[in-house]
Formats: sequence, structure tokens, C-alpha cells
Amino acid sequence: MSETSLILPPGEFPAKLTATLRILLVVGIFMLLAGIFGFASERVWLSYLINFCFWSGLAQAGVVFSAAYRLTIGRWGETIRRVSEGFILFIPLSIFLFLLTFLGRHHLWPWIEEPIEAKAAWLNETFFFFRVTFYFLVLSIISLLYVRASIRPEIGLLKEKGLVPASFWVDWITAGWRDFNREREDCEQKLSRLVPVMLIAYGAIYAFVGFDVVMSLEPHWYSTMYGWLYFAHAFDAGVAATIIVAILARKYFHLEEMVSTKQFYDVSRLLMGLCMLAGGFYWSQYLVTWYGNLGEEIERFILRFSHDPWPPFQWAVIILLYFFPIVIFLSRSVKERPRMLLVIATIILVANWFYHFIEIAPSVWKDPAPPLGLIEISITLGYAGAVGLCWLAYARVVPLASAASATSEQLHEPGRRA
Repeated sequence: MSETSLILPPGEFPAKLTATLRILLVVGIFMLLAGIFGFASERVWLSYLINFCFWSGLAQAGVVFSAAYRLTIGRWGETIRRVSEGFILFIPLSIFLFLLTFLGRHHLWPWIEEPIEAKAAWLNETFFFFRVTFYFLVLSIISLLYVRASIRPEIGLLKEKGLVPASFWVDWITAGWRDFNREREDCEQKLSRLVPVMLIAYGAIYAFVGFDVVMSLEPHWYSTMYGWLYFAHAFDAGVAATIIVAILARKYFHLEEMVSTKQFYDVSRLLMGLCMLAGGFYWSQYLVTWYGNLGEEIERFILRFSHDPWPPFQWAVIILLYFFPIVIFLSRSVKERPRMLLVIATIILVANWFYHFIEIAPSVWKDPAPPLGLIEISITLGYAGAVGLCWLAYARVVPLASAASATSEQLHEPGRRA
């Protein structure tokens, strides 16, 4: 491969897109501030935690998808892999976003106000916030090092040619730059070490995030499978989001030559498999708890399946997140039609949000009416705006199609030859 087999990053994006994402972010910040100063504080912090778990897991899973792709020596979807790495900038931001929950801790985790003596060694305020922050810090460092090694050769070459704007982000990626061939070889060696570390750390740490952040909302309830359930759903959301962004990028950045319908077919099969995996974990947990009549665990299911207002949400998640993907993805043509796939991936992503909603909300919210309305929409839109802006900041300097996916030996922009 020639060192000139590159695709230029899109550069600047439509002003309306950036402005819209900023407005969404401002809406979310405004609602959060309202909650901090006493407006519907319990609902605001509940929605904040739901969205934190959903969006932070989604962003982390994007990078994990890239690592899994490399581990399997994938060659079928280089551009889709590069799109998934675009969620990287939101991952370190998750550290700050988690620390903000300290302000609303009394509305979320009951053991903070009513300590449980038998579990005080683990469930105490100081240790809880320290270790969960440590979880996200470790994953942020590993993820940043991984993505840096993944994109460094191309970014360094583009900087050498004066084709990327100067920024702290670019300077950090290219620090100590030598030449393209040496850097590419060095980065391949680094990636061979970082990939297994990334995947093992994700599986182990996200299991504990599920245990600590979500399961401790009901401190007397315990399931050894919950950690696996948590990271499986995060991975599922990350792949669904990657498909959505890849389809939109293909259309608006003219990447039709780099992202074929065959690539969508392959990544759709992966999404179907992840939905089956998440559903399998959920069924395994339910089967053991219900038919084993485990009194200390069964109340959680009774609340969600039998007590209003939760059953409609629980059944909607089961149908749309576990069964719908299996049925709809039996069709080959659906997996190869970007417009149809965009709709399906969006449905799965929304269902995944409601999975987080039904896992978290019943543990905190005791009113008969479900906590869904303008507050929840505002917080969700704020998070979506933040994730979108982080992805655009990445895509401004990083080629959306990697050198491995280039089909010509010419340097060109998407849709336009240089």
C-alpha cells in the first residue's frame, strides 16, 4: 500500500448540523441545572443516570467493536471500524459526567442515606465514587492509547502534508513522529498488545460498573450474571449506533465506494448476534431466578412485570430488543438496504435506551406515573448532542475511510479527487 493511499477527513461540517447539536447540548445542560437547583430533582437525576449509563456504554462499545474487529483480523469493514472509533472523545468525558452524579447521589443510591452495615465495606460513599471513577479512568487511558495507535500513521502523514488543522488533539496523536512506514509498523505492534488488553478490560470493568452503578440502586438485590448482562447491552447499543452513523456518513460524506452494502450485511449479522446474546443473558438470569424461586432476587422481576407502570416498558424491550432483530434480520435484503437498516438500527437503539430505563427507573421511582416526559427528553437530547459533537470533533481531523479501505493510489477527498 502506498503511503498516499489516504482519504482526507471531511474537515468542516454543515453549520446547521453543528448548531443543532449545540442546541441539544444546551437544552440538556439547562435541564440538569434546573434539577441541581431544585426543579424535579429526583426525575432529573434519574434521567441523568439512565442516559449516563446508556451513552457512556455506547461510546465505549464503539471502541471495543474496533478492537474486536482487529482481534478477528477483520478486513470486511475498515470504514465502519473507523466510524466506531469516532466515539472515543466521549469516553474521557464520561469521567466528569459520572462525578456529577455526586451532586444527586441522595436521589439515586439509597444506601448513601441509609448505610447497610453488612455491606458497608463495599457500599460506602467515598470508596464507591473512587472506584467507579477509577474504572472509567482506566478504560479512558486504554481506549485513548488504542485509538491513537490506530489512527497515528495516517494523521501523521496528513499533518506532514499540511492537510489537517493544527490542534492539541492532532499534536498529541503525532508527538514524536518519524516517518510513515516506521510509524505504521510500530503502531501495528502496539495494537497487537492493546487489543487483548482493551477487550479484557472492557469485559471485566464494565461488569463491575453494572454491579456498582446499577445493581446497587437496589442494594439488597444481587445477581452474579448482572455484570455480563450490562456490558452485553452496552456492546449491542454501540454497534447499533455505529451502523446509524456509518449509514449517515456514507450518504453525506460520499463514501459509497468505501462502504458497500456487503459491509452493512456483515455488521447487521453482528448486531443480530449481539441482540441474541443480550437476550440469552437476560433469559438465563430470569430462568434461574424465577424457576429457582430465589426470594432475594425474584422481587425485581415481579416489580417490572406485574406492578404498574412498568410492564408495558418491560415487554416492549423484550419484543423490540430481543425478538424483533432476529425476525427482521432473517431477510438478507433488509441487511443490504441502508435506508431500511437505518430504521431498524434506530429501533434497536431506542429499545436499548428503554432497557436502561426499565433496569434503573423502577429501582428509584416510586410514583404510579412513569417518569417520562419533557425532563427525560431534554436530558436525553443533551447527551445525544454531547456525543454528536465529540464524534464530529474526531471526524474533523481523522479520515473516515482508513488507508486499508482506499481503492485508489490517489489522495482525494470523499466524493472529489484531488
